[in-house]
Amino acid sequence: MKRLWTTFRYTFNGLRWQILGWGIGLALYGLMLIPMYETMAGQQDQLQKLISSYPPEFLAFFGGDADSLMTPAGFLGMYAFSMLPVIVGIFSVLAGSGLIVSDEEHGRLDLILAHPVGRPPFFFGRFLGMLGASLGIIFLGWLGFSLLLGQSSLGFTWGQMAVPFLSLFVQVLVYAILAFLLSMFLPSRSLAAMVSGVVMVASYLLSSLSFMSEGVEMIARILPYHYYQTVLSFQELNLAWLFALIGISLLMGLLAWFRFARRDIRLSGEGSWRLSR
Repeated sequence: MKRLWTTFRYTFNGLRWQILGWGIGLALYGLMLIPMYETMAGQQDQLQKLISSYPPEFLAFFGGDADSLMTPAGFLGMYAFSMLPVIVGIFSVLAGSGLIVSDEEHGRLDLILAHPVGRPPFFFGRFLGMLGASLGIIFLGWLGFSLLLGQSSLGFTWGQMAVPFLSLFVQVLVYAILAFLLSMFLPSRSLAAMVSGVVMVASYLLSSLSFMSEGVEMIARILPYHYYQTVLSFQELNLAWLFALIGISLLMGLLAWFRFARRDIRLSGEGSWRLSR
């Protein structure tokens, strides 16, 4: 347990600048966005006419229509939450793909494991460190979006604002662990990050374009973004979707562990497509 805790602290501290950079950036976006609703509410008639002139397909891409986008929930959904899984997902893909393989490609991993650490404490310490870093970013973002709620007419409490950030955290978890899993199988970190990034962007685009045809919607249903929820009420939260994504994430994490426990450690550089015994 001590070795696991030491590895966790090392991993979390190593990601501290990413936590601050992404978390504060997300918080600042919230601090800028919440007051903007007051400006829009004061010009509602003009904005309603402007939005009504947009093509319906454009509004549907962001999950709304001319009426819903002027509501508090619709405003936050369009200008913030709909895009956050992709924005924060960049961190999750980079952090997950390099969590262990980065040390391996730089020739450090064999030296680290030569010490009395052990593979299980090392693996799960790194894994929990990444989860802690992701949670830190989400927490700072939630604070930024919540601090000015008392001065806003949006009408949401801090607890209600936490609901979409809970769903966002689960999305970040899925992409981070997917990148982590792929890094255990693919020859290099860059390839794992690229494939994970493609899945993330494709999931967002196909889900946003699912209104176009049933075929697109069917494909979108097998990708994570389709199950991302921007609701601001615990009563509206689909717990089945939420726990299904958590379960899939944990399953991918276990697969990554089995792969890491069985394979040889590269001394340095990228690997190949050959699967080690």
